[in-house]
Amino acid sequence: MDTHSVFERMRAYEGQIEAVIFGVAVIAGPTFKLRPIRNININTVGMLNVIDACRILGVPKFVNLSSGAVYGDQPGGQTEQTPFKATDLYGATKVANEALAQQYGNAYGIDVRQARLYFVYGPGKLPSQMHVLYQAMFGPLQGLRNIAAPAGGGQGLDWTHVRDTAQGVVRLLDAPAEAAGEAFNISCGVSTPHREIVSHVSDLLGRDSGMTLGDGNFFERGAPLAINKARRVLGFEPRFTDIREGLRDYHDWLKSVGKAA
Repeated sequence: MDTHSVFERMRAYEGQIEAVIFGVAVIAGPTFKLRPIRNININTVGMLNVIDACRILGVPKFVNLSSGAVYGDQPGGQTEQTPFKATDLYGATKVANEALAQQYGNAYGIDVRQARLYFVYGPGKLPSQMHVLYQAMFGPLQGLRNIAAPAGGGQGLDWTHVRDTAQGVVRLLDAPAEAAGEAFNISCGVSTPHREIVSHVSDLLGRDSGMTLGDGNFFERGAPLAINKARRVLGFEPRFTDIREGLRDYHDWLKSVGKAA
């Protein structure tokens, strides 16, 4: 939001920046609506500040980290051709960002690419610092116990390991010119029931951590996303399609930083 600092930092490397990946966001969750103007400004005005600096400084490529939230609560199997449907404020910021970024690309000749990410988990995020559903599912890996999420137990979502997310973003960044102006679903491509995740975590640790999930949906989202286009055009292939392997990797990372159970 500090436009002066953004511009000065980018101008220091003027003529050397091949691309910008914009990943700043206040994530989806029940707290987003508590400070709507602040959070919408960070997500959308923040993106505009960065892409406008790209316009002024002649940065040729801009990768916008969008979200499957642009599909709202439409049923799983959403392709990139599925119409936008914002069903919460977070999703509305992602719809707005895609539209604005694409129009910047059209108006100023910037190669804009959109990565629609979905429910990222894994190294780099401590469960204790995330929303309550994340804590209830992944928290025992960090030693959290007896957390009750008010909802989510009747739902399964397309939880995507961060290493797969990163792989997809890099592949989109490096893809040839045919990817310009295109959007790609970057996700696991598999929907896993939330109570099954809780069970897998207990099996991994060899104990029950007392986590409970209330009935119904925590997020009004459909899953999984269809990733056929990313496979075909980008050569993207998620590694952690079995969430048990992803949970083991997450636990190993937590151990490596001294935060594991």
